[in-house]
Amino acid sequence: MLPDRELDARVTAAAPVRDADLPDLPEGFLRTLRAEGGDRTEPASVLAARQLVADAHEARTAPRARRRRPSRGVLARVGAGVLGVAAAGTAVVLVRASGHDAPPGAGPAPTSQAPATAAPTDPPGGLQLVATQRFSFPFSLDPAPKGLTPSLALFGGPTPSGFDPPGWRADYRSARNPGFTFTVTATDPRIPEPGVSEAPMGTVTDTGTTSVRGVPAAFDSGTHNPPSCRYAPSTPIQTREPGQVCSSTFAELYWQRVDGRWVHVWGDGDTYGALAALKKVAASIVDRPQPVPLQVGLSPAGWSVSSYEDGSALTLISDTEPSISNRISVSLQERWRRITKPADVLQGMTDGNPVEQVTVKGLPAELVSVPDHFTGSGNRGRETPRRMWDLAAQIPGGPVFLLQAPDSLSREDVLAMGEQLIYTP
Repeated sequence: MLPDRELDARVTAAAPVRDADLPDLPEGFLRTLRAEGGDRTEPASVLAARQLVADAHEARTAPRARRRRPSRGVLARVGAGVLGVAAAGTAVVLVRASGHDAPPGAGPAPTSQAPATAAPTDPPGGLQLVATQRFSFPFSLDPAPKGLTPSLALFGGPTPSGFDPPGWRADYRSARNPGFTFTVTATDPRIPEPGVSEAPMGTVTDTGTTSVRGVPAAFDSGTHNPPSCRYAPSTPIQTREPGQVCSSTFAELYWQRVDGRWVHVWGDGDTYGALAALKKVAASIVDRPQPVPLQVGLSPAGWSVSSYEDGSALTLISDTEPSISNRISVSLQERWRRITKPADVLQGMTDGNPVEQVTVKGLPAELVSVPDHFTGSGNRGRETPRRMWDLAAQIPGGPVFLLQAPDSLSREDVLAMGEQLIYTP
């Protein structure tokens, strides 16, 4: 496996590559992808995007296969737009094929794909927007661990293969301490979904049973060889790449709450890679909400947050028509990845469509309407193929963000949502 830094470097270097610049993929690989539902006329980048989503979903549903996943920001640089969040491997990731950038007012540039339509679908008034109540992560630790930074996530919702029930993850670590993580889910995390492979997280050296606040719990512990490494906590506005924090030992606890939900706690390193320390963490989990940094001040009536990730990304879906083709996604862009202005976000994502220069939160922003290549099923029965809005803007004094929404929202709806985006680090 490549370490995170080397993987980031390779993916970033590949970001400007276009379909026309790439050699043909092996026919055997293409036949495999197309046999699983791909369109024979789709370019290689769209086929590869489908495979990325399948891989991301597999990693998300296998609790132990969590150590080597690429981060959300890494996927965002694969010459494509990312829709979704979730959560350190727990969000739905949608990748759209890249095309050519064009200046405002320019016609579609030639690409290896079908030409973009001349005008976006802009319904009069769009959906009804309403004020959104602030949402929170429902669990806390009492007492809170000293010196560790929490990263909070909600996962679940529409996936390429169906609909997953909601789950929550809290990841506590620092630049020098790999810390611990706990998840709360509706099902036993040790039982993989049908057809989902489970990669081992290390070598188990001890296993048995214990208790958490008098409730029976299973545990195991072991070693990582080579050491398991992840990025240290970071913020979207820091300019230096975060360092990595590694561990060679781990411990895990599993038990079922009285409400039927399952809790999985795992710890790494010298401090939390031991069962005694992990039992103290498990006993400190309480049902007490804590705030989430990224919020949407406006959303369509009847839509709810289905997933969010580490305070830097969230996804909204319709309560009555939840589907992977009917979602709104917001993601903050890390400055250390050299994303410092709106134009950096849309590079390679416009499919040759004209970019409109707009103003959001008093700062220059960019808006473009593009074909929704990935969710081809969302175009069935539609006289006009489905399109998506991509709004790249910036929070004053804060990070650049990307808001992506379906064509059921009007241009004014998208701009209004961008104006009301809230980030409180």
